[in-house]
Amino acid sequence: MKNIILLLLFLLAPQSYAATLADVYQQALISDPLYQQAISSRLSTQEGLPISFAGLLPTLTAQVNPYLNKQSISGASATFEAGSITTRGYVVGLNVNQTVFDFGKVANLLGARALSKQADAALSAATQDLMVRVAKAYFTILQDEETLLYSKANQVWLTKLLDQVKQQYQVGLKTLTDVYATQAKYDSAVAQYITADNQVKNDKENLRVITGKWYDHINMLSEKFPFITPDPTDIDAWVQKAQQQNWAVKAEQYAVSNRLQQIRQQFAGHLPSLEASAGYTNNYAFNSQALFIENAPLRVNGITRTVNKNVNLTLNIPLFQGGGTAAEVQKAKYDYQTEMQALEQTLRNTINTTRQSYLNILASISKISADRQAIKSAQSALEGMDEGYRVGTKTIIDVLQQQQSLFDAQKIYALDRYDYITNLLILKQAAGTLSGADLEAINQWLQK
Repeated sequence: MKNIILLLLFLLAPQSYAATLADVYQQALISDPLYQQAISSRLSTQEGLPISFAGLLPTLTAQVNPYLNKQSISGASATFEAGSITTRGYVVGLNVNQTVFDFGKVANLLGARALSKQADAALSAATQDLMVRVAKAYFTILQDEETLLYSKANQVWLTKLLDQVKQQYQVGLKTLTDVYATQAKYDSAVAQYITADNQVKNDKENLRVITGKWYDHINMLSEKFPFITPDPTDIDAWVQKAQQQNWAVKAEQYAVSNRLQQIRQQFAGHLPSLEASAGYTNNYAFNSQALFIENAPLRVNGITRTVNKNVNLTLNIPLFQGGGTAAEVQKAKYDYQTEMQALEQTLRNTINTTRQSYLNILASISKISADRQAIKSAQSALEGMDEGYRVGTKTIIDVLQQQQSLFDAQKIYALDRYDYITNLLILKQAAGTLSGADLEAINQWLQK
């Protein structure tokens, strides 16, 4: 009956859900501030294209100007003695302006187009960067949890050993030195466990910075995940692909194109520009005149309509601007050189990352296999040490050192496994081919 009640309580209790790597990434897509900044920056930059294009299109303006003029006349003249003139009306106008030739505006448009493409490339780079950051944060937590598990096992083992040594000391089989050595190692294991537990919490907080969400549980990495060798197997092929497809490199290339157009835009200050304009105005006026001729009032009313049409072609030729235009051109050239060096630095970093990631993947495959064997050897050695200690051929120091070697081998094994997966993602990111499908593939390597 008791077992049935416990089973019912377990079934009715809320079950914790372990998030997968794909779940965390989908959450990060809508919550990561850095990625959202990249999206907003792209949208803002792309608006510069229609803004620049508008400078080459005609502008059309309409004007409506109602007016009232009243004029009073006093004193005598040859025609009349005094009077007033009132004019009421309105003017309706329409003006059209069109740039015929302006090299600066054309260069500005081409520069805006380069910036728009740069923003697209930067967003693609930000998307891949988000994938890598999520994966790193996710697998760092798994590595921390494995270290915590090993720390707990180490602490449990030392607890049993310490109890055993104390009991043997009480009956005179062990010395006080053995007790102190074991106690010191146990205290160190307790501190290591506390540190490992705190590291798990800290790295979960790091993941919350990206996703805005706390994850109590995430799926762990299966022991049977496959080892994938980079394809193609030629490191130079990966470098060539990175030079051609890396999104950060492409973004810098478009930035260089924009700087080149800025030189042309500033140089346009030395060139003439040609503008055409046309205007049409229609003036409707109602005139009311009240005059006194020989003390006799005379009122004259009339309506007039005046139509003006004009077409102008204006050629602007810059002659001298105080040397400002030449300085602006030189400044733009220096900015171009700065951007060229930034491109070179990005390209070198990309090549370096590609080569290192490729080599790290190959090394990790061998290291993981060696790590597994090292754990087995350390475990066997520990068992041998323990047996030798029981029969008196080994000291407690030998046993404790061997236990520490086993613990260190376990931590290195956890580190190498997750470094291998991270380097797979970094290599594809450097080559510009990393996508959500890669995360989905790795997601299949996880288990609850």
